[in-house]
Amino acid sequence: MLTFVDLVRWLFILMSLTHEELVEGKRIWNVVNKSIIKTIKVETNEIIDCYDIYRQPSLNHPLFCNHTIQREPNSYPKGMKSDNFGTSQLTQTWHKYGLCPEGTIPIRRKGKNYDPTLLRKHRPLKLSPYKTNVTSPEDVNGGHEHEYAIIEVEGNFLGAQAKINLWQPVTEIYNEMSISQIWVSAGPDDNVNTIEAGWQVSRKLHGDDYTRFFIYWTNDGYKTGCYDLFCDGFVHISSTIALGCNFTEVSTFNGRQKDATFSIYKDQSSGHWWVQLQGISIGYYPSFLFKELSKRATQVIWGGEITNWKSKGQHTSTQMGSGHFPSEGGLKTSSYFNWVKVVNKNYTAEDPENVGIHVSNPDCYGLKIDDDNYETNGYGFYYGGPGYNDKCQ
Repeated sequence: MLTFVDLVRWLFILMSLTHEELVEGKRIWNVVNKSIIKTIKVETNEIIDCYDIYRQPSLNHPLFCNHTIQREPNSYPKGMKSDNFGTSQLTQTWHKYGLCPEGTIPIRRKGKNYDPTLLRKHRPLKLSPYKTNVTSPEDVNGGHEHEYAIIEVEGNFLGAQAKINLWQPVTEIYNEMSISQIWVSAGPDDNVNTIEAGWQVSRKLHGDDYTRFFIYWTNDGYKTGCYDLFCDGFVHISSTIALGCNFTEVSTFNGRQKDATFSIYKDQSSGHWWVQLQGISIGYYPSFLFKELSKRATQVIWGGEITNWKSKGQHTSTQMGSGHFPSEGGLKTSSYFNWVKVVNKNYTAEDPENVGIHVSNPDCYGLKIDDDNYETNGYGFYYGGPGYNDKCQ
């Protein structure tokens, strides 16, 4: 029979193995989690957990049984930009508070603002304002619209790339978001497969208005799928770049410009779809996650997206890109995509051809191909706008 002293001793041992931590208003129990090698607390109340790369959560996906992690791409498309990746060395704010050791990956811990209903995204169906029938206290019109200023090409592709200007657009309400990204997709609208990468501002998803690196995927027309590592699927490789974390620097109006090169391409050997940022291999989506994207993409889209909830009974003032139209001026005024490339069926990067330009609401947001700076910036365009204005009601 245990004495009182023995009982106290065992309780002390148990408490040393199990501790409770209050993070962003949530109580988190950490019971000798051997997957997490290191934890980094960031000033903004963010927490970065450094997971053993071989024990990362995505490997819990049932399709990953006996999967061998690919630590680096086996191939790289010919002619894809491999230098001049951006205007400065890429850093994320959490780097100032520590780094993850080699052999681990940084994962931003879910906080009190985590909302699983935001795991679903939307494709620019028919490339026009897309109505989503959901209800919300802010939703006075019974739904919200996704609006776009984008270019797109159709054909057979093995990847895409672009250097995207980094800004911090203002969103009008908590529910709204502003995104600049690349879509690589295949399949019909109701069952589309897509891989997406870029930057976004979303207070509801992240709890603040910082400009954050994101990826997204779906294999069933957005019925399932998710951002970043909110669900299993993406195999994270990099120990230096965290998904869902903010960039240290963004562009300023009429001032210094910041940009970063985003790439999505298919490994010719393994078939996996790799995501790169500034030439850093972040990780990959295994080809076996997809049906339509298992062999190739049939559509690539580049550009901006916002959500419009019309919370005041009028068009939102949520900004796209820099918040300024291309007609207001180019560099330092409007936001841009430079070095826009597709990877063709011969695994060679080239300029897009037969490009379609689609702006869902030209009075609110715009897009203009940049024909004047091809020699220095490659194929590119300016895009964005302020949302609500005298013409945009």
